[in-house]
Amino acid sequence: MANYDPKLYFVDVGHGNCSVLVDERGVVLVDAGPRNHAKLFLQKLGIKKVEVVLISHADEDHIAGLLALVACESFEIGSVALNPDSCKDTQLWNDLLYTLDKAHCEGKLKFQTSLTAYDLDTGRFDQGDVRIQIVAPSQYLAARGPGSKDRARRRIATNSTSAVVRLVKNGRPMAFLAGDIDQTGLTNLARSNRPTRAHILVFPHHGGLPGTTDPARFAAEVCRLVKPSVVVFSIGRGEHDTPNPTVVAAIRRNHRGVRIVCTQLSEHCARTVPTTDPPHTRDHHARGRAARGCCAGTIEVDLAHFPPHVKPDKATHREFIARAAPTALCTKRP
Repeated sequence: MANYDPKLYFVDVGHGNCSVLVDERGVVLVDAGPRNHAKLFLQKLGIKKVEVVLISHADEDHIAGLLALVACESFEIGSVALNPDSCKDTQLWNDLLYTLDKAHCEGKLKFQTSLTAYDLDTGRFDQGDVRIQIVAPSQYLAARGPGSKDRARRRIATNSTSAVVRLVKNGRPMAFLAGDIDQTGLTNLARSNRPTRAHILVFPHHGGLPGTTDPARFAAEVCRLVKPSVVVFSIGRGEHDTPNPTVVAAIRRNHRGVRIVCTQLSEHCARTVPTTDPPHTRDHHARGRAARGCCAGTIEVDLAHFPPHVKPDKATHREFIARAAPTALCTKRP
């Protein structure tokens, strides 16, 4: 792979997560989103090999796209790492694990069932200048596993052991990919000594309700840990009522000046979509593009700078919001 500045993409996959780091020595995929959008994005970028795939947890909107990649003969995958989850009794999760194990046995890729804070600073997943840190779950929480309880008798669920990935370049914290970490996982992370600050936060649960936890308190706690300047919501228009207005208001109230960026245009912000294609979005695959449902679309981050350059840029994006989102959550008074 030719030398060039590393870039990070938050792919518009609708309701789901898929982040792609393109570094000097290779490509790292963090979650694969639903359906085949990860594959379509990589194809459009001309990428034929993914060196490392990290799967945060077993939910469909984070894993389904990996099956499409493994099945596609035009792609090569170096290794896949994830955590076990015996409580996730879905056919998709079973199919994925079986397929990965079979591919490992056939020598097509390396399949590892361990993705914990043990790899905080090992560099095991690095593919160039960007350090990939796994800050959660702890080995303790992962070993206890979903279906059990932690030492404080808090229930450990699938989301409690969601892997959290932090990207650092030249000692500067670039991005915090929170997966779908829940209150149990967040409390355990907050009590550790692991680093959490980052310029960009991909918010857990796509900005939706975090289970039975108070959403405003949860949002405030996440932002206190990360102290982001940019918060990304990876959402699908009309799917699961995201981002939740209470969550957005809590972020803006507790972290003034933060920029909020959604991949698609929430129905909370606009009852209808624009009648023309948005000129500000990048020319990458984006699930919302065909129906003109993009807000930021697929987000491109240039990691050669600090703060990292986020595209679409703030001014251009704000112009679009002013025209197309009359009830925008990111600009109304919290």
